[in-house]
Amino acid sequence: MSKLGMTYHIDIIPDLKLLRELQYRHVMHVPFENLDIMDGVPLSMNPDILFNKIIEGRRGGVCYELNGLFHSLLKALGFSVSMAACTVKQEEGWFIDGTHAVNVVHLPGGDYLVDVGFGGRSPRVPVPLNGEWTEDWDGKWRIRPYTEEQDRFVLEKETPEEWEMLYQLDREPRLLEDFKAVFDMTQYGHESKFNKIRVAMIQTEQGRVTLSGNSLTRVNGEMKSKEDVEPEQIGQVLRELFHIEWKE
Repeated sequence: MSKLGMTYHIDIIPDLKLLRELQYRHVMHVPFENLDIMDGVPLSMNPDILFNKIIEGRRGGVCYELNGLFHSLLKALGFSVSMAACTVKQEEGWFIDGTHAVNVVHLPGGDYLVDVGFGGRSPRVPVPLNGEWTEDWDGKWRIRPYTEEQDRFVLEKETPEEWEMLYQLDREPRLLEDFKAVFDMTQYGHESKFNKIRVAMIQTEQGRVTLSGNSLTRVNGEMKSKEDVEPEQIGQVLRELFHIEWKE
């Protein structure tokens, strides 16, 4: 039996209030990171292995790991949940189709996008799929039909100038194993952006912290700072700022 499938003698109501709390706590404490990929350690989709790595080992992961383990947690808590494939918007255009994995939670009041694997840009709150906007510390989020693709939706974040598209959402239900090909590409493919440089990202109360290579960026409200980190300080930075226990 999966560790997330163990029976606990507590009353749990799988509602929107609990979902919001779980998502918020996850993005505040579990980072997006690619350290295993950069260290040549093969990743796994097995829930028990993910639990050992992320929870017991105090680590993070990429979207398939983070949203995959969160999917197992939601199911164990009684939520009706499916996974979905997304296509991320980049400066140069859309990335490879369907290479981002998210969760869609089905509640009596409607369906919600729940994404804990998009790094510092993950919404902290479930986003309803009915077009209504919702808000967290970083602003307003919404999902609307994508007019250029049939049966596609887009996640957008409000900016001072416009609603910025972050990724397309395909509503077709998926299983974690359906992402095996892009999971492997993320680790080993030349197209992948996550096997080129060490990355760690986590959210804070009023911002986010990002380590990219030896560059550390902190965003706190309207303030942003950037500094270089010496190689021998990487382990300490990962432990103190990202809650990661990592040995190079």
